[in-house]
Amino acid sequence: MEYEIPPYPDFDQIFFTPQFAADRLGLTTRALRSVEDDSDIEIRRIKTGTVPRRVYTPADLFQVAAIRRAKGLTKTLSHPITICTFVQKGGTAKTTCCVNLAIYLGFMGLRTLIIDNDPQGDATQMLGYDPDLEPHELEELGIPADRSVAGSIGNLLGDQVNMPTKSFAEIVKKPFGEHGPHLIPAELNLESLENLLIQSKNREFRYARFISKGRKGEIPGADLSQYDVILIDNAPSGSMMTLNSQVASDMILSPIRMDRFSTRALSRLGLQLQAFVEEYQRVPEVAAIPTMFIKNRPRAAAHLARIEEMFPGKVTEGKLYLSEDYSKAMEHGLPLLTWKGASANSAGAMKVVFDEILQRLLAIK
Repeated sequence: MEYEIPPYPDFDQIFFTPQFAADRLGLTTRALRSVEDDSDIEIRRIKTGTVPRRVYTPADLFQVAAIRRAKGLTKTLSHPITICTFVQKGGTAKTTCCVNLAIYLGFMGLRTLIIDNDPQGDATQMLGYDPDLEPHELEELGIPADRSVAGSIGNLLGDQVNMPTKSFAEIVKKPFGEHGPHLIPAELNLESLENLLIQSKNREFRYARFISKGRKGEIPGADLSQYDVILIDNAPSGSMMTLNSQVASDMILSPIRMDRFSTRALSRLGLQLQAFVEEYQRVPEVAAIPTMFIKNRPRAAAHLARIEEMFPGKVTEGKLYLSEDYSKAMEHGLPLLTWKGASANSAGAMKVVFDEILQRLLAIK
């Protein structure tokens, strides 16, 4: 059966059943209904036949998670955490993991911010924003003008003519409303940030200083203290921008395909971390996630054994399996965890992996 692909993902018009919503939040449908009854949240009803049924948008789920958090019913971290994605190999699902992990942590009641640190802007586009088009061009295509991008992390750090300083409020995007993950998007001018960083004093620490001061409320108009987790999505390159994100991070998230090229890339990361300790007297945690894994394939098992040998105790037990669901979700313009067609082999496996990541975050002191 053919379907019409919308010109943009309208997250306010994506409706989940009570069972789907409860599953994403890790609740029973009874517990979900209890949250609704005990709060002022208003859940939409859609009439099918003669009986109206309850449906939930993604924003509703994040609001329920926020209510549960306020009641002390969700897990909390000992302190705010910064995570960056990195492995010097494209096509390993870095952006997919970054965006969906932010969504998963949001469902678990943690407030998250994504910083798109890649000039290509894949995370930005995955969340429904177009860094290439002006507001009037979007409107001509039938896309809301607010889906345009007005700046990037470069504008929060920049002091050059082509990267004028802008406020956090001018730049931040909230694709799922106030309670869902927020986004500092990327745009083409972000490429200029690389030269700016290279010319800066203490150039490796610009991101770390920005995040630290923002979390302390020391940057006017850029209060980062509201976020439990900041996730930085990187390009697959060893740039100064990427190095800045690593210096700022408590954990490096490394999705790794089960092939020899990706394994070599992870091996290079191991060597970089050794130098990292000597240079910066600290080293972030590593969480290596096997991606596009094919069951019962000896070659995949051999690559997995190899990365477990290189990073003992750092490879997640859960795996992200090869599945058409990822490309199908992208066709609909949706992150996997917000796509109703995702199966237990894709979204289910992802939830297992991300719960393991959450347990590691809870253990960071």
